[in-house]
Amino acid sequence: MKTEAVGQAVADAPLRPARASAWAAPHPVAPPAAPGAAGERESERRLAAAAQSGDPAAFRELYEAYRERIWSLVVYSIGDPLQAQDLIQTIFFKAYRGLGSFRFQSSLFTWLYRIARNECRNFHRRRSAPHVPLDTILGSSDEMERDPLPDAAETRNILLRDAVRQLPFKMREVVILKYVEGMSYEEMSRALGCAPGTVASRLNRALAELGDRLEPVRRIL
Repeated sequence: MKTEAVGQAVADAPLRPARASAWAAPHPVAPPAAPGAAGERESERRLAAAAQSGDPAAFRELYEAYRERIWSLVVYSIGDPLQAQDLIQTIFFKAYRGLGSFRFQSSLFTWLYRIARNECRNFHRRRSAPHVPLDTILGSSDEMERDPLPDAAETRNILLRDAVRQLPFKMREVVILKYVEGMSYEEMSRALGCAPGTVASRLNRALAELGDRLEPVRRIL
C-alpha cells in the first residue's frame, strides 16, 4: 500500500484504546485542552505548581487530565491492557515523586510523555513480545478471498491497531503522537527530543512499513 493511503487509513481509524481506569477524584474534572489550544500552557503551569506544593486534589486532576493520552502510548507500546494499567500507575507514581524536578521548560504532557516512554522502554528490556505476522492471525490473502471477513469496518480497525502495535517502538510512537494525539511535527520534536525532519522521516518509514504489513489485507482497508 502507498504511504498516502496508509496515512489516510490510520487517520480515519479510531485508534485510541479503551479508557484507562479512573482515579476516584472527589469532584468532576474538566477535560484537558487540546494540544496547542490557547491558555493550555498557563493552565498546566497552575496545575503543576499546585501539585508541586503538595495539593493531592491537584495531582488527582493532573492524573485525570493526562491519563488518556499517556494510556494510548502505553497500550500501543506493550500491547496488554492489564499490564498497561500497572505501568500507568508506575508512571504517575514516578511523576508524583519527580514533580519537584519539573522546571516548566517544556509542556507538562511532554514531561509526562518522557517518563512514560522510559518506562515502556524498560518494560521491553525486561520482556520482549514475539512478532506475529498478520497472515498468521488472518490466514493468507488467498484464504481471505475465499472466506470474506464479517463486519468489515470493525475488522479494518482491528487490523490497523494490530499493525501499529507490531511496529518497532520508535515508529509506533510517532504514529500514535501524530494520529492519536494530533500533535504537530514541532510538538512531536519537543516530546521526542529530535529534529522535526527526523520526526517526519521516522513517520514516513512507519507508514511505509505499515503499508507492507497491511498489503495482504488491503482489499478491506
